[in-house]
Amino acid sequence: MSTTKEKIIETSIELFNEKGCLNTSTRHISDKLGISVGNLYYHFKNKEEILIEIFINYIKIVFREINSINYEEDEIFLLKDFLLNNLKTDIKYRFLHLELNLLLISFPKFKDIMEEQLKKEIQIIKKLLNHQILHGYLKPMSENEMNFLVSNSWIIVRHNLSYWNILSNDLILNVKKGSLNIYYFIKPYLTQKSLDDKRLKDIENLLLKGDYDL
Repeated sequence: MSTTKEKIIETSIELFNEKGCLNTSTRHISDKLGISVGNLYYHFKNKEEILIEIFINYIKIVFREINSINYEEDEIFLLKDFLLNNLKTDIKYRFLHLELNLLLISFPKFKDIMEEQLKKEIQIIKKLLNHQILHGYLKPMSENEMNFLVSNSWIIVRHNLSYWNILSNDLILNVKKGSLNIYYFIKPYLTQKSLDDKRLKDIENLLLKGDYDL
């Protein structure tokens, strides 16, 4: 059974996606849950604390595959699994992508948390890239190129959904196209050793042809 705190988080995500985080008040959340605002404030001091909790939960899910890599072994990072497993995550937490710039402006503590997390992400991703280069899954690159590969990847991940949502109202298709943005950006850096791995194959068909159900 979910705790009140967990219900607040899930209801907030639902309302943030429906109304937008900035347009949703703690009163909206408490009314939707059928609890008092005071009860909500017992668990979270304000909406920004709810937002931060949601963001931390999102990051834990997204980085699950990356953090599971055994850096002591010759092990390919399963980009296909990473992209497909995070499709539902991107749909559930879509407001974080669609409202990101406004959230950073409106919530200073959230911005600080995100800045701190981004610095950690950069180190984690660079460690992953160096591991994949070492074992022949990625092409070698200079430190400067790697820095921009990381930054460009982050920009694509955070903003691709906004781009596709302007062109289409099909949310599921837009999320799939967003995953293809990431794949096509990374693909030129993959070595033949990666491309020949059967666990990477068919990702384009799964996303482009809609063969992967959500």
